[in-house]
Amino acid sequence: MTHKSTTLCVLALLSCILRAGVAHGSRPAGVPPPAHLDRADLRFAFGSCSRHDKPQSVWGAVRAVAPDAFVWLGDVIYADGKVNGTRAYVGNERHRAAFETQLEHPEYAALARETKIVGTWDDHDFGFNNAGAEWEEKPFAKQVFLDFLGVPADSPRRERAGVYAHHTFRNLGRDKNRSARLILLDTRFHQRAERGELLGEDQWRWLERALGVPGSRRVGTTSADDAASKSPSSSDDTSREYREPFIEAEEDDDDPVDVVIIGSSIQVHAETQKLVDGLFEGVESWNEFPNEKKRLLDLVERSRARVVFLSGDVHHAEIITSPPRCVLPYELVEITSSGMTHGILDEVPKKHGLRAFVRLLIPAFLPRWLWPDVGGLQRARFIHRNWGEVAIDFGDDDAAETDAADETSARASPSPASKSVAAAKSETKASVAGSIALNIRGDDGVVKISKRVALSALEGTWAEVDAAAARGEIEHGAAEGRLRDACRTEKDLTNLELLRLPVLAAACLVGQPVIFAFCVWQLVKGTSRAVRKPGKASKRKEA
Repeated sequence: MTHKSTTLCVLALLSCILRAGVAHGSRPAGVPPPAHLDRADLRFAFGSCSRHDKPQSVWGAVRAVAPDAFVWLGDVIYADGKVNGTRAYVGNERHRAAFETQLEHPEYAALARETKIVGTWDDHDFGFNNAGAEWEEKPFAKQVFLDFLGVPADSPRRERAGVYAHHTFRNLGRDKNRSARLILLDTRFHQRAERGELLGEDQWRWLERALGVPGSRRVGTTSADDAASKSPSSSDDTSREYREPFIEAEEDDDDPVDVVIIGSSIQVHAETQKLVDGLFEGVESWNEFPNEKKRLLDLVERSRARVVFLSGDVHHAEIITSPPRCVLPYELVEITSSGMTHGILDEVPKKHGLRAFVRLLIPAFLPRWLWPDVGGLQRARFIHRNWGEVAIDFGDDDAAETDAADETSARASPSPASKSVAAAKSETKASVAGSIALNIRGDDGVVKISKRVALSALEGTWAEVDAAAARGEIEHGAAEGRLRDACRTEKDLTNLELLRLPVLAAACLVGQPVIFAFCVWQLVKGTSRAVRKPGKASKRKEA
């Protein structure tokens, strides 16, 4: 084989290894084409981490899918920044002005005229990186954030310690008897990392009611309000009527719904914290608050709600899952979208052209083999500008296509939302037909990562798991099932597995340019030899 052929082979092999078969800007196999738009009775677009002072290229793509609502999941603007190399709060006036700048962006303003804008905050629009309950400017931050969202002055949200809220959408589906609830948590206002506290007791009580946990107090009420609601003169929940689709119901709406979307500004089931420890600073998730995370998941299970999680914060996009009977009785599904104006690579310093150089080395999809094959760690991660999409389809008679072979849609049954509260709580929850499509789209509107989940696959309790094990339908009950190998997460990683990501990442960053330089040298060397050979041959003929 000639030197030139050898060089080309080395380059081809290098490309295959480092890119893991994924070219810059391409999409994984099986992702719908750019023109694809999932059928939906309700469609949310969502995103996080958008600098008000940077170019914003996503809004045209967001408007193109005509969402029924756009959901902010935090870092709407950045009220802190570097001053002489030190992070500092920019002050109240610039904090308010940043929100005004965002509102004045032409494409965002057009979206706001076309659809409903809702949201929660994270640390940078709260005021300071990783700030929590100790942040002295949080009363002002809450005021300007709610002003930005256009929350009415008389809204119960204005009186809360925090910006948490829920929005209920009814009259969905072919027969106008389907419903969905979007719950937006506040992970900043009460966060005390040193105590392991995240939401605060008032928000926990509110969340119980929003999820429909049996025995919980009405959303947004005090003890006095709760007592008043039980008086004979109070109106009965069963008399409430909903006529307009896509219009959020009042915040005291605690009637059952068919599906619940929970939005958290930080990741709920992140599995990369220990792997990136030392590479990045200040990466937050619910994993840092294990007692709070367990409480959240216990509430979800007790409520019997069909739940999917949304999250942001981490400057990349991914769809996180955990198998059935590991974290929840059914598959845990979380979609993270982060980096509307900037991603991981934008955190690399520009000095000496380092950022441009790194962009040439790292593909849009991080190679899955960088992560150990544990607990779903080997999944697609998209690191360029992105936003998320949730399309809920109650397709009454259609079987939903799902990612798992054992997930199938049941035929439509009467929606719990169409029954009285008492009847819904006294009966076993019936399966509901339909599915949820979860998409990560780039600023070009192209779907980068996708997953479809049947609504019937988001059902079950731990008691039902134990009952199925007793009948011999599954191998393990709830306690034993959660210990099986398929349920391993980052906390179960060995020391060698913990080293995998930093070692391979460093090898790729250092090794790729070294090997590339070697290949170029081989190419030049082989070419020069080929040029010299004809000259030597002609001299021999003359002799």
